[in-house]
Amino acid sequence: MKTIGKVEGIAYTLFRKRNCKNITLRVLADGSVRVSAPHTISLASIERVIARNHVKLGQTIERQKKENEPFVHTWKDGDSFLFCGNMCPLVIVIADRDTIDFVDNRFYLTYTGKHPTEKEVCVQIKEIFRATAKNRIAKEILFWAEKLNLTPPPFSIRDAKRRWGSCSANGTLSFSLRSASLDEGDLSYLVLHEMAHLVYFDHGKDFHAFLDIHLKDWKIHQKHMFSLQRITALSI
Repeated sequence: MKTIGKVEGIAYTLFRKRNCKNITLRVLADGSVRVSAPHTISLASIERVIARNHVKLGQTIERQKKENEPFVHTWKDGDSFLFCGNMCPLVIVIADRDTIDFVDNRFYLTYTGKHPTEKEVCVQIKEIFRATAKNRIAKEILFWAEKLNLTPPPFSIRDAKRRWGSCSANGTLSFSLRSASLDEGDLSYLVLHEMAHLVYFDHGKDFHAFLDIHLKDWKIHQKHMFSLQRITALSI
């Protein structure tokens, strides 16, 4: 049972749970407030708890919103991007030809004539991300396919804004081009996670047990990837 309300300027969503013994307040990453409580506690009592904690909740909401705001790229000389686990600067210089390359942990974009627009820079950076993600993920799929005794599945690279990867019902994998930002350990976990769905399609206990068997520290990688969501944004 779900109830939506507002107390002292704090909007909340209340979930009644049978196995819940106490009132719990939680501020989610997007700044929304989730309240869990047993059926036996009145709504008035729950809202009194929210009211008593409204200052702290408000501070937490603001902090969460600030921490989860997308990193805004300038797409200009001096901008930097998380790429293969490292923060790599962008160098834009005028030259005798138009090129985009990645050398010595730097993105080099050269141009002739008119300076490229932010959108043009964005498109070229994304192409490097896409090609790198495709190449690195293909290798990881072959590695895990052999280790898990699975047939290497088809996959695609998409400009997904929030999800790192997904597995369709027909066994096709999809990865965000942002996955090129991950280091070797996180990327390997990401590919294992999606390939594990070929065995267990949901996120049940069997799925998690499967991850435990094949990658003991998968939770560390998962937590680290959550922390990277903000700085891997490639929007314009």
